[in-house]
Amino acid sequence: MELKLGTIIKKLRTERGITQEELANKMGVSYQAVSKWETNTTTPDIAILPQLALFFGVSMDALFSMNQDDYIERISKMIRDEYSITPENFVWAERYLKGLLSEEKQNNTARTLLVELYEHRENRDSLAGGRLCEEGLLIEPSNIALIGKLTRIREKRNEADRLIKFLETLYSKNIQNIAVIDALISAYIKYGKYDNATNLMSSSKKRAIFDVYKGDIELAFGNQESAKSIWVSAALANDNDSHLLFEIAERCNKINDTEAALKLYQQSYEVAPSPKEMDPLYAQAFLYANIGMKDSAIQMWENIIKALADDYGIKDGECVDWAKREIENLKR
Repeated sequence: MELKLGTIIKKLRTERGITQEELANKMGVSYQAVSKWETNTTTPDIAILPQLALFFGVSMDALFSMNQDDYIERISKMIRDEYSITPENFVWAERYLKGLLSEEKQNNTARTLLVELYEHRENRDSLAGGRLCEEGLLIEPSNIALIGKLTRIREKRNEADRLIKFLETLYSKNIQNIAVIDALISAYIKYGKYDNATNLMSSSKKRAIFDVYKGDIELAFGNQESAKSIWVSAALANDNDSHLLFEIAERCNKINDTEAALKLYQQSYEVAPSPKEMDPLYAQAFLYANIGMKDSAIQMWENIIKALADDYGIKDGECVDWAKREIENLKR
């Protein structure tokens, strides 16, 4: 069913989330004039029509005949053709599609478009996030948090070559920087460039973590027992290195050696200086739950609540609430 011009203007305005007064200011008319348009009492001056079409991002024809297909096509074109959807247009499209789904729950065209809309925003945001990480690392190469975020972004976007190229450039300017060296070695191993990883370790000052990386390479070639042997030896030789113990625990968990993983997670936590990193406790809680040891998992979440209070002075808020929810879920 085709709608009258005033009804279309009202629909476009409400979907954009603006008031009659705001639209009036944009068009250079009074809000009373907009009210009369929307009730189809009067129509906009013909000179204003192109301005209205431009403001709402629709064609002149669409202004006079805007139906559901027009809206769907408009949103689809916006997702397909626009690199960066403006916040206003995003809100408008999201609101329209959600409204359509509330009226037509079986409308998978609208549902698919809404998913694509969210994917478009996520893609744009990850591009921006990746650039910000790179800018930050050029200023502060040792920023482990930024390295981790950049690695996750590039992995999610399947941009291995881009990650490695950037880290190689960063390394060329910071050849003694431990954080950069570790990040580049890890990337080489993750993406199958084992010779590059080995050569970089050989040309760098030897550190205990290199044994962990050597085990990673063995595992990549299918030599699980050899990898485990390297990791266990590294753990025994560095039993006060909390970070290294945690890294080895993660690898034991990966190869489903649950007993070794739990032992190393706990050891990693015990030898850590205060305030202690919480990751080993969270890892144990999840691992106990995964293997069906609910009582042990509950005890670990209770330990987490206590550690948050003792080490960080956190006695309420989302961190504590999350732990309590996990305990309740495990008790069911």
